[in-house]
Amino acid sequence: MLLPFIIAASVHAQDCGTLSKDILSAGPHEAAPMYLQLSECDAGAAKRVAPTVIPTLIGESDGFAAAVAAIKVGAGATVMNWMDTIQRDEQARAVRVFGKNCQESEPVQTFLVSAATEMAEGFWTRRWYRALAECRTPATTQLLSARVEGGAGDDRGLFFGVVEAYAVNVGAAAIPKLSSLVEAESDLEMQVNLIGAFADASQAGTVKGLDAKIAEKAADAVRELAPKLPSKTMDKARVTLQTLMDEAGADQLVAHRFKDVLQSDGSLLYGAVVFETAACKNDKVAQRYHVAEAVDPGQTWPDQLEEKVRTSVELNWSLNLAERCKGTGEVVYNLPEEPFADKDAFRTWVKEVVRKNTSADVKKAIRVDAEPIQL
Repeated sequence: MLLPFIIAASVHAQDCGTLSKDILSAGPHEAAPMYLQLSECDAGAAKRVAPTVIPTLIGESDGFAAAVAAIKVGAGATVMNWMDTIQRDEQARAVRVFGKNCQESEPVQTFLVSAATEMAEGFWTRRWYRALAECRTPATTQLLSARVEGGAGDDRGLFFGVVEAYAVNVGAAAIPKLSSLVEAESDLEMQVNLIGAFADASQAGTVKGLDAKIAEKAADAVRELAPKLPSKTMDKARVTLQTLMDEAGADQLVAHRFKDVLQSDGSLLYGAVVFETAACKNDKVAQRYHVAEAVDPGQTWPDQLEEKVRTSVELNWSLNLAERCKGTGEVVYNLPEEPFADKDAFRTWVKEVVRKNTSADVKKAIRVDAEPIQL
């Protein structure tokens, strides 16, 4: 019974020996898949021929896979030298491949940590740190944590990228650190980018997908930060909460976003001017416009206003001008981009809307003042 296995092993060894010789004369396209085969059948031989084969690799998927194989058999130094010979975009793709293999491969982990020491600042400026995002080992996490502790320095874009990788790597444990970074910042750009990292901590956008438990903790932290943030930062906080699947929490931020124009009762003052324009049966043009305040308890964003106003208008108003004059027409909703500071601001806006929308063919547009819309 053992004879077939002995024969198979002998043939396999012979094929592997032939492969280790043939690969030395192979072209760059053939060398990569051949190297993969060799690494699987004889790691020692793959390590020995790496200095000859790896430099011939092309910066494409097969080449990257062969580079990973070389790292796993102990030829990481040769791969490091090869990386310096390929284009920057090819290096970036190679780093992504290293990252995908990192979590399950101790040699790849060691390779990346060693690369951080060898490359020094280049490890960060050339974006090698991206390979660490989903590679969760004490050593890789420590690399990212230490860099975040070092602060932004002169390269904010680099810092934001590192914070993102750190948040993905650390997950829920990153939330307290992100909160402290946001609270310590007064710069709007810094705050906006740091708030976005709460979604990264929940694994949003990763292959694994959003972690609901981490997302809940992250959303709690963002909502807790909200009262301390400048109004304009709320737009990013809202998007982040939506990414974290907390729509209700995102709507709660409206009052903080527009805190400077809250009314005395804590509400927000919006408005609506709805124009009806009709081409009547008698060949005359008729216009009627409806004016109303829209009162919001502090849960409606400007881009949510139209849907709510339309729902109320269609339920409570008669927009039948065209029907009454036996013609055809259109209805146009005019809504503000932001809530008003007071009723004087609302009235000024109404005048401008009426001026822009009144047709020159109309002798006099009819105004209808409606009861306030309760949002």
